[in-house]
Amino acid sequence: MSSGRYAGGWFWPAVLGILICDQALKVWAEQVLQLGTSLAVVPGLFSLTRVHNTGVAFGMAQGNNLLTGMLAAGILVFAAWLAKGWDWERRFVQVVAAMVAGGALGNLIDRVRLGYVLDFFDFHFRGWSWPAFNIADACISAGVGLLVLSWLAGKSPEKRLDKD
Repeated sequence: MSSGRYAGGWFWPAVLGILICDQALKVWAEQVLQLGTSLAVVPGLFSLTRVHNTGVAFGMAQGNNLLTGMLAAGILVFAAWLAKGWDWERRFVQVVAAMVAGGALGNLIDRVRLGYVLDFFDFHFRGWSWPAFNIADACISAGVGLLVLSWLAGKSPEKRLDKD
């Protein structure tokens, strides 16, 4: 990718795959799950519970959809700017960036289309409950987590100056 292209290889197919999977599951959840009701998949551990999230990550800052939509768009722009210096020839970089971008776009589509983000994966155990989430949230979290782990391991996504 030294020809100057921004992203190729795995990036766009992965973004598209994440968007299709995320939006298809959300359409399914809209049709099958009623707001606030749960469908036990693994009793006592995992349910499908439809939640309308008007806040940001994990349901924080509920109720200001315009602000959270602008925040999501701003994060996408910032992430694109940050990623300009990354080594786009590395498959890891392409996939991690696609996870974050695909997830952010999936939730942004919800905010525009529905006015909220549709969450439905609900993990709980003995009174403890993780906030409901969706495929887009999982991709964002996993992508950022992998990126942080790579930085901690000394494998930065930035271009190396000593590269042949």
